[in-house]
Amino acid sequence: MGLKRDLRIDTLQLRKTWGGVFDEMAIQSMHKLLKQGHITEIKGVIKQGKESVVLNGLCGEKTIAIKVYAIEAANFKRMWPYLAEDPRFRNIKPDKRSIITAWAKKEYKNLERAAKAGVNCPEPLAVHNNILTMSFIGDDFIPAPRLNETRIENPQEIADKVIEFVKLLYKKAKIVHGDLSEYNMLLWNGEPYIIDFSQSVVADHPNARTFLERDLKNICRYFKKIGAECNAEEILEKVTL
Repeated sequence: MGLKRDLRIDTLQLRKTWGGVFDEMAIQSMHKLLKQGHITEIKGVIKQGKESVVLNGLCGEKTIAIKVYAIEAANFKRMWPYLAEDPRFRNIKPDKRSIITAWAKKEYKNLERAAKAGVNCPEPLAVHNNILTMSFIGDDFIPAPRLNETRIENPQEIADKVIEFVKLLYKKAKIVHGDLSEYNMLLWNGEPYIIDFSQSVVADHPNARTFLERDLKNICRYFKKIGAECNAEEILEKVTL
């Protein structure tokens, strides 16, 4: 049974319902998003990782994904280089709360750029402190499979679309994903979707080209393995021209 929008929901109920997923910041943020109507019901857990938990739920009749960034479990040393050189977050303080809040806002802003550029990705809906809500990729609260979880019948077609998305990210959105692989791309209705944009950097970031090269090597390694033609060096030249 989902957690419905009820402003009387208390801290104990949140913790009991979701098994310790919520720390104090997340509980406060969840109450705020419930109160504002950005979340009306929480259904269940999609994915629980080391640094974040993704839930599914509702905003009215719309199915949404709710990403909760963990504060205590987060690797701040890993996060800091992605934020420190980003002009959008130049004045961020190097404390846990500030970094996690910026990390959530960073993914929201990166998703905005990606969607506007025409990349298949979740639509960002709302962000408050360490919680981000976005459109849900899947059907009937069942998330679309990751590329590594499904058999792809047309690998070259999917590879070409992903490569086009990488170009759009770099040339139009002016960002580099930074952690692209078969583990953060979904296949839904025959189309690839890119997810997990929290670590993405602006195109003029000092490490942007290094991250872009790594992204292309990762996706070419995967697509060549399943039968598609993919040359990372040739694609890099075309993307950065």
